[in-house]
Amino acid sequence: MKVKRSTSDRYVVEAVDRALDLLEVFRDSEDLSLNELCKRAGQNKSRTFRLLHTLARRGYVERAADGQRFKLGLKLFEHATHFRRDVKQIAQPFMRQLHRQFNETINLAVIHNGEVLYIDLLESSRTFRMSAMIGSRMPVASTSLGKAMMSYGPENERESLLRQLPSPQARRLRQELETVRQRGYALDREENEPGVACVGAPIFDGRGGAVAAMSVSGPVARMVKQEKQIGATLVEICGEISRYMGFVGGLPGRSSNEAKAFVRASGSA
Repeated sequence: MKVKRSTSDRYVVEAVDRALDLLEVFRDSEDLSLNELCKRAGQNKSRTFRLLHTLARRGYVERAADGQRFKLGLKLFEHATHFRRDVKQIAQPFMRQLHRQFNETINLAVIHNGEVLYIDLLESSRTFRMSAMIGSRMPVASTSLGKAMMSYGPENERESLLRQLPSPQARRLRQELETVRQRGYALDREENEPGVACVGAPIFDGRGGAVAAMSVSGPVARMVKQEKQIGATLVEICGEISRYMGFVGGLPGRSSNEAKAFVRASGSA
């Protein structure tokens, strides 16, 4: 059923407005049929198909493998990467510092379209390798990067994520996110990849939003042994990156003195 729209803004271009409506109805990485898109966007089939065809030509939408369904295209990913370029450029020297100190894999990621999107990575020189690469996407709930960002993200987004999980898992994750907010870093012990553990911390922008996260990843045995040292170092380094991003103060919900005390205590543990 077509939804009647009205606007008092005479400068709004209706076709662009409708195209953006289509892009915004996709959730996570799902693919949708023409009928499903029409229903969600409140548009008729003829208009929806023409808009999809145009968006597909420009790479913003792609046809799924069956040719009958549609999904978001790589062009959106490319623009998201460019949008986060400042974070990447600022973070690179700090990533190299972490790499020299621990010689483990260093990851930088953002949340894009409901998933963790890896935008930069430095691999360990050791023989151990992870499956993640630049451009890889991982679940928010099972990665230290995702947990670090969601812990300080908007409450409505956090609750939306929790509602998608089975009740026991949602309860555990809710408690874990609270722990992350207390200590400043998140953990992933083989939740995302067998034999791999990760420690991740958030990066904030000038408005206090967790716009990115950085993690250190490696074999479980090595990571568990160094967890507190890595966590304390990450909290401190991500705090420095956040200051370059315009963030002033300590972690949201904690004073600067509390954050520094935690880093000192964890680093000496």
